[in-house]
Amino acid sequence: MEFLRPTTVPEVLEALAVRAGRARLLAGGTDLVVRIKEGLETPGTVLALARCEELRGVREDGADLVIGSLTTHEELARSLFLRRCAPCLCDAAAEVGSVQIRHRGTIGGNIVNASPSADLVPPLHVLGATLLLRSRDAERQVPVEQFAVGPKATSIRPDELLVEIRFPRPAPGGLQSFAKLGQRRALACAKVSLAFRARREADRLRDVRIAFGAVAPTVLRARAAEGVLEGAVPTDEVVARAAAEAEREVCPIDDVRSTAWYRRAACGELLRRAIVQSEVPAPTA
Repeated sequence: MEFLRPTTVPEVLEALAVRAGRARLLAGGTDLVVRIKEGLETPGTVLALARCEELRGVREDGADLVIGSLTTHEELARSLFLRRCAPCLCDAAAEVGSVQIRHRGTIGGNIVNASPSADLVPPLHVLGATLLLRSRDAERQVPVEQFAVGPKATSIRPDELLVEIRFPRPAPGGLQSFAKLGQRRALACAKVSLAFRARREADRLRDVRIAFGAVAPTVLRARAAEGVLEGAVPTDEVVARAAAEAEREVCPIDDVRSTAWYRRAACGELLRRAIVQSEVPAPTA
């Protein structure tokens, strides 16, 4: 196995182009290293990205927030700047694995791994994130909703690198939350996860966005539930209708972590809690 440690993005892109699909990228290594040790993958070349400092960090670019793909979960969870703008993403990062995993794992790896239960992806859906993919000869922007095409499957090409994640800076005063249910209170993959975002206009909800993880082949936007809540006063009746729509929209499976029935019911309950916990005025009948 060839092991390379490039120090710049152009070096990475050149190596990817020359090796024509035979190279694998190593970011935090929390997934790839395990797969190599267990004999599930035997890449011809491993490109370790740790020295590419230009892929790290959180910054502003005009009206957008930009996160480098090599930024770790711990850096996201501890970012006071990001906490003010995108608390749902910070909360999701704080839920990832153990302290050791959070210090190693990266946001880029969490996205490219394309797990339906990836913690950071539902918040990126509700934040309207776009991914910058770059190759030696070109670059393109892909909405995060279009990136994963199935479990462990994405639209990234063999010669492309996920360079950054970008989303519009949310307006102050918006409502955001993230919730996750697992086998245990910590160190567990999600049975169900939810990211919720909205803003209040008088007593009504506007710009409602809801995304569920671990209840479909990819992270799922609950657009029917969003439609029920959009422009509505969140009364008990409205919240119940939105929860019912969410339960109809998801398509969970039975597996070793949970049952489809439980996951479906949990989606409705997590949505109810998100509306209350996001400091929306208490619903009235």
